[in-house]
Amino acid sequence: MEEKSKSIEIKFEIKNFGPLNNLDFKGKTNSLKMGIFANNGVGKTFFSRALRLASPLYKTKNTNNLLTTNQTNGKFIFKITNENDPTKIHRNLEILLNENSKPTIKNDTRYLFHVFNSDYIAENLESYNYQPNDNIKGYILGKSNIDVSVEQNKLNKFIDEQKLVKFNIENNIEKTKKDLDELGINKNINEYKRIDFENLINNNYTVKEDKSFKSLRKMQKTLEEMPDSLNDVKHPNYTISNSVLEDVTELLSTSYEKSNLKKSFIKKLESKLEFIEDGMELYSSNIHKCPFCEQDLSKSAIKIIKLYESYIEDSETKIIKNLNSTIKKLENLKLDIRNHYSEFNEITIKFNDVKQYLPSHKEVELKFLDDNTVTLQKINELIKMLNVKKSDITSTNFKFENLNKEIKSFLEQLRADFKTDLDKIDSLNKNKNDKKIEKRELNRELCKARYLILKTEEKTNVERFNQLTSEIEDLQKDIKEKENQAKIDRREEVIKSLKDFLNYFFKDKYKFDPKTFSIIFKDERLYNKATHVLSDGEKSIVAFCYYLATSHLIIGNEEDYNNLFFIIDDPVSSMDFNFVYAVTDIITHLGTFFNHKRTRFIILTHNLDFMNLLMSNNIIHENFILRENDIERWNEKLMLPYENHLIDIIKIADGKESPSHTTPNSIRHVLETICKFENRNKSIIKFMSENPELKKNKYINVLMQDLSHGRFRSQSPPNETINNACKIVVKYLENNYKGQIEGLR
Repeated sequence: MEEKSKSIEIKFEIKNFGPLNNLDFKGKTNSLKMGIFANNGVGKTFFSRALRLASPLYKTKNTNNLLTTNQTNGKFIFKITNENDPTKIHRNLEILLNENSKPTIKNDTRYLFHVFNSDYIAENLESYNYQPNDNIKGYILGKSNIDVSVEQNKLNKFIDEQKLVKFNIENNIEKTKKDLDELGINKNINEYKRIDFENLINNNYTVKEDKSFKSLRKMQKTLEEMPDSLNDVKHPNYTISNSVLEDVTELLSTSYEKSNLKKSFIKKLESKLEFIEDGMELYSSNIHKCPFCEQDLSKSAIKIIKLYESYIEDSETKIIKNLNSTIKKLENLKLDIRNHYSEFNEITIKFNDVKQYLPSHKEVELKFLDDNTVTLQKINELIKMLNVKKSDITSTNFKFENLNKEIKSFLEQLRADFKTDLDKIDSLNKNKNDKKIEKRELNRELCKARYLILKTEEKTNVERFNQLTSEIEDLQKDIKEKENQAKIDRREEVIKSLKDFLNYFFKDKYKFDPKTFSIIFKDERLYNKATHVLSDGEKSIVAFCYYLATSHLIIGNEEDYNNLFFIIDDPVSSMDFNFVYAVTDIITHLGTFFNHKRTRFIILTHNLDFMNLLMSNNIIHENFILRENDIERWNEKLMLPYENHLIDIIKIADGKESPSHTTPNSIRHVLETICKFENRNKSIIKFMSENPELKKNKYINVLMQDLSHGRFRSQSPPNETINNACKIVVKYLENNYKGQIEGLR
């Protein structure tokens, strides 16, 4: 079959798994019944070990021994793509190794890999002296004979209807996103990304948006119209202090002593206190001149000045001075309040002018300032009390406490409102100066508003979809319960299969006792003797039978048998041809044994006779050769051992590969085959003597002499010597049997 006509694409990517340090293969096949031939040392065993990591039966251990020497990480990727697979088109297995860590395994193939190799034998049989482990528990869920066709038809109808409902919902979701795309909304914002089918169906995305989509679009247009030259809203200052109220409290609640000076004198000077204080600061008693006109002062004038000094130093005068100062502070407090109100009115007008462009601040209002008339009147009342106090500093009969408290409360609220408004002004200016912030927030609101429209439009469809989901789940559960009413004991299935397979290979020679879970030979249970009674070939057969029987251990329900994927690495080790043929026949009928709809396997081997049997009987549908970090397609129907050896010699002669420990054997096998082809009765020694171009190469001559006499040399010759020998053998064949080389090169 031509490569392009094969429908299944397979890919292997392997790095740092033993000898497989950089393998990358991609090919096509029409079946997952594959055979891979490999010579020793190219990584066949590591290939099966990698796949065993994905087996449900394998308990992951430290995998450092799987890594290529001096490497700390590795990977094994197996991909299968089949466009005609109705269940799953893409199947991927990914295994990642990290030194001193458990492997990371991602298997979405849905296949159940069951692996047979030397490690499986060692862990499951050799360590138990070939007495299988009987710790088998659980059941396999089977299918009963109950007719579920009515339920299945109903289920299919519901599924088809749900697909249509989903299609309609998804169309409207696309329309919603298109509307938002036309507004230039960034697709990466969270509110946009959350507009999807799952959130709509499951009501995972709860949205609150008071503004309509239409009004938000209008806001978007207004934002774009905002002038670039628009100034910031002024940042107000708050300079109002209520500390004067403490002075008022002290002055009005304290009784002060009156002056000894005449009352009429004090009354007369009270209104001139400031002038007198200024003059006294300028006056010098040594000069006796008026500090203002600089005329000489008379004795009577100096006497009056001394009275002024007494007046200023008088305690009552000082109290009156404090009263006047506090009255002035209260007047300033009234002025500060009026100025604050005036400034804030201007700021409010500017704030309202700017906010009309910014949707985020459209509803934001600065705090409405309370009427200050009452507070100003209360301050005036305090001023009146202070003026009364000036006429009688001993008096404390003033009801000022509530006035103080109410004025203070007013000022504290005014300050709190100022701080709140300051934050609003800062936020407004920030958004005005960076349209991106404003636009992003507006886009979020647009997404939410449009999503609410979508929810309203699709309310009926969403309800129907969820109703169908519930009905589908109920039907599937009902069908599954009816199909799985039959339970199959897993242990009994393993025992039955193990008996059948042992009987197939050994007839009555070896039997299996389910009670003791041991092999019987001549009516005697072997127990720990099995290792000594069974031959190496028989041990391999017992291991292979147990491997096949334990396939039931990875089955949860009968449908799982259709997902079995066998990985079989050299099952014919130490077997004679009769056993090899029997193993081949067993593999042929795997589908029958396990009631598969479709059988899948990869068989790895370095036994050429076994590989030829698999190919000639059409058991494997795709044939490959594993070479050093490469997998090649094997297009020949059969390959003789002679051809395999000759291919290795040609690659070494052409410099494509280096010699290995098997190369001398390949040279011997090729020359002996040609010798017998020319004359069955001719000895290899005579053949060499008749071909001087072969005989003159000392290595080839010695090699043939040693092997003909059964000698063995412990020290291997240099690679250069073996390379030259390979070139001479190839040259000999080119001269005498040219077609042999051309057909394999």
